[in-house]
Amino acid sequence: MQRLQPWIRLADRLGALAAQLGAARIDALGVRYYGALVESPGVDVLAASAATGLLRPILSSGVSIVNARAVARARGIDIAETRSSRSRHFTSLLSIKLHTDAGERWVEGTVFEPNSLRLVSVRGVEVEAPLGGTLLIVANDDQPGVIGEVGTILGRHKVNIANFALGRGADGAIGVVNVDEDASTPGTLDAAVAEIRKIRAVREVSVVRLGS
Repeated sequence: MQRLQPWIRLADRLGALAAQLGAARIDALGVRYYGALVESPGVDVLAASAATGLLRPILSSGVSIVNARAVARARGIDIAETRSSRSRHFTSLLSIKLHTDAGERWVEGTVFEPNSLRLVSVRGVEVEAPLGGTLLIVANDDQPGVIGEVGTILGRHKVNIANFALGRGADGAIGVVNVDEDASTPGTLDAAVAEIRKIRAVREVSVVRLGS
């Protein structure tokens, strides 16, 4: 269990991230283990951790790794676990897929040494970014100038960019922007996001708050 601790945190954050990618009714949570992770004793605890992260932004009452499966069941959310020995370019990989009334949401992550949690895929688009703090997930048309506009808007609102990662797929691009959210100036990030949403090439922007 000690060796699984960073993976437990990863599962929680991937679940929380998926939950914050827009409002929708969640019908099922799929958790898939890849590579060496498949052979880890007690790996089933990761599904409970993912459910905890998924439910925490939704529920006002407490949810924990102990009761997450029961809470999900009570809300009509099925949890399915699958395993694959394929490495998928990483020694171990954790994949989280939500089935909702608005379609599927699919995110993946891994753990770099020493215990660095990384987001490595969003909606099937490969992108590598730290998984923590406040993130902007930007889906946009893959065309010149979008990154520059996003950066300019954040700078104008004095939102500091800690990391900016970009992934490109057949259906467009995904940007993951780790930002420093200043608690002393509430609403600043939201104002910047509202402006980013007006960029013609931007399809969708989600603000994801995962904590430290």
